[in-house]
Amino acid sequence: MSETIEIESTNESFKNATWPPTEDQIMDIVSSALNQSQDKDVKVLVYWDNPKLMILDPIHFAQTDYVRKKYTHNERSVEVNVGRQD
Repeated sequence: MSETIEIESTNESFKNATWPPTEDQIMDIVSSALNQSQDKDVKVLVYWDNPKLMILDPIHFAQTDYVRKKYTHNERSVEVNVGRQD
């Protein structure tokens, strides 16, 4: 089941967000996903037309362009999917 939460960024990285997202913006998403989930492997979806809304364990993906990356930290992993628009 998907869970939708709002990203709490400590910086202004999501103001005036332009496509594609920068590495710093993606790392903010990774950090938020790891903080919000206790799962070992986290999958997250963010649509760039609403970049502060994060969907954990997404089921459906819109037909749009995506930036997809995977990161590991200690024994946890985060799969990030950033869609251009919902």
